Amino acid sequence: MTATLRSMEEKREHVFIFSSQPPIFVLPTHLSLEDLDEVEGRLTDCGGRLTYDIAEAGLVLGNVGRAKRAALELRTRGIWTEELIPTSASKSIGTEPPSKRRRTNHYDGTKDVPVEIIDLSTESEGEKGAVNPPEKVIPEPKAEEVQNSVTVLKLEWMDTSIIAGKCVSQDPFVVYRGRKIPPPPPTKGVGNKQNLLAQKSSQIIERAKQDAGLPTPRTPPPDHIHARRSKEPPDGSSPRPRPKLYRQTTSEHEKEENNVPPQPDWVRDQVVFACLRSAPLHPPNEDFISQLVKIRRIRQLTLDEIGVRAYSTSIASLAAYPHPIERPSEILALPGCNAKIADLFAEFQQHGGCSHTDDDGNVAAADALETDPMLRVLNLFYGIWGVGAKTAREFYHRGWRDLDDIVEHGWDKLSRVQQIGVKFYEEFQEGVPRDESEGIANTIRDHAGRVRPEDKDGIECVIVGGYRRGKELSGDVDIILSHRDDAVTRNLIVDVVASLEVEHYITHTLSLHLTSSLREQQTLPFHGDDARKFDTLDKALVVWQDPHFDAQAVGGNEQPGKNPNIHRRVDIIISPWRTVGCAILGWSGDTTFQRDLRRHAKKARSLKFDSSGVRDRGTGRQVDLEHGGETWEEREKLVMEGLGIGWRPPEERCTR
Repeated sequence: MTATLRSMEEKREHVFIFSSQPPIFVLPTHLSLEDLDEVEGRLTDCGGRLTYDIAEAGLVLGNVGRAKRAALELRTRGIWTEELIPTSASKSIGTEPPSKRRRTNHYDGTKDVPVEIIDLSTESEGEKGAVNPPEKVIPEPKAEEVQNSVTVLKLEWMDTSIIAGKCVSQDPFVVYRGRKIPPPPPTKGVGNKQNLLAQKSSQIIERAKQDAGLPTPRTPPPDHIHARRSKEPPDGSSPRPRPKLYRQTTSEHEKEENNVPPQPDWVRDQVVFACLRSAPLHPPNEDFISQLVKIRRIRQLTLDEIGVRAYSTSIASLAAYPHPIERPSEILALPGCNAKIADLFAEFQQHGGCSHTDDDGNVAAADALETDPMLRVLNLFYGIWGVGAKTAREFYHRGWRDLDDIVEHGWDKLSRVQQIGVKFYEEFQEGVPRDESEGIANTIRDHAGRVRPEDKDGIECVIVGGYRRGKELSGDVDIILSHRDDAVTRNLIVDVVASLEVEHYITHTLSLHLTSSLREQQTLPFHGDDARKFDTLDKALVVWQDPHFDAQAVGGNEQPGKNPNIHRRVDIIISPWRTVGCAILGWSGDTTFQRDLRRHAKKARSLKFDSSGVRDRGTGRQVDLEHGGETWEEREKLVMEGLGIGWRPPEERCTR
């Protein structure tokens, strides 16, 4: 066998390292979002069946080092277990000291209930300077114990297996093995330590609120706001039970297989990066996707970043699927979609949401965005320009329930951006039509030519964002200006904004950045994997209003009226020509497309991509992928090809 064939064979075997393992869940504890992405990417690349639903996981990987902490992590995610007792042979392995005698309380006068001592210490769990205790080897469970059990392993097991090219023994890496049991019913009595702890925690929180002098909310927040991501928010208005994932007989399965449309290559090959698939603006399963988008918004409002990322991955996969989905089993074949998404589709289909009816299917978990009082208020506040999920929750806990409350009780506490967001809330909610976006772009280009009169013919103006993806209505207008001469684009943003303000097109300049000009318009320096903003180009975020209107028609013959034209949000971005392809690519895709674009560049090419250019992760040097491109369209294509994702038009980058 030649060296090339042998290398290909080894690579093929490497892809299936974890294919024989049960579904794997990765604990986010002690992991940043970027590290979590890296771990999950390596698992899927090596054939692992990644799941975001811990209830269906057989293996759990994480940075935990103690059995009690592992059991606690499972329990906080709704999985109650009892530890599988090691065999007598394994008890002699390791040097863990004998457990202390436990004090017991009588539950019903006849049965002793042990009082569990929970150790919340994070020593030996990935923290710097921690001293690891001697390794304790926990053996494989018996065959009859494998079913309905869960094993928590150290992350080192994955690394060691990948290096070895096969799944190594789990024994040295086992932190905890447990058998799943039903959660205990709520009871009263001295033995119920959990209830006592909950009551005490509630009392401490109330005292803290009183000490801080915070106003009491008008209505207490529902319990589900603090729920873990493994639990769906309840629907306060609908008593419908959550349907089970449908089951089918063998004959039904065989009949179904004959009717399933051919899978796209990216489904068959389990392509996980959204930037490697085409997602149109209006996919066949748009109605179901809209339900998942609502659930993702709930995850945003409840500060569940992991849940947001999981739903974004599922939504992007569904958006790229070219066939109308007829049955939940089709969803299970899509990369990034698990049994929970299939279950939600079964509910959606059960209530009228399918390709052969005109009814709108709905999902109870998505309905909560409109029916739950707290979520409804949070979603209202989240729509204010300059207000994120955390700030929206702060507003709610101050007792505010609508925009009038903010104006009456908290106006002076708002930042200037937030005040503008409240003032023009209704106007900003209205989408910008395509023809209006084009008119705004023409005006901006005209003013760029005025402030650079000698070079006005060479100024390029491109509308990016939702407009370029084909949307009929855009939330805001994103404009990129560029010129082949760096001297023209340097500090251009200052002069353009000043010119537009003089003619009253810009009513408010909310922020203005000269980040690129201050570093001589060079690509952002490489700083390893430090968290940095994706965009560092010169730009201005402004409020726009067309100053031209018929004053007499609005105010009558005696007194001119107020400008009736609607206020719009406009972003003006300046890019040097040598990296204009990166800028346009970086501002043209939906959020998940952009996220996976950066992940793919890192993993497949060892490159760091952002809207200011590309750098090599090994050397930190700038990589010119746009060389030879005569137009900005050609330069964008060269960047996509150089990053290894291939060209697809912006209308196919709609990952939601």
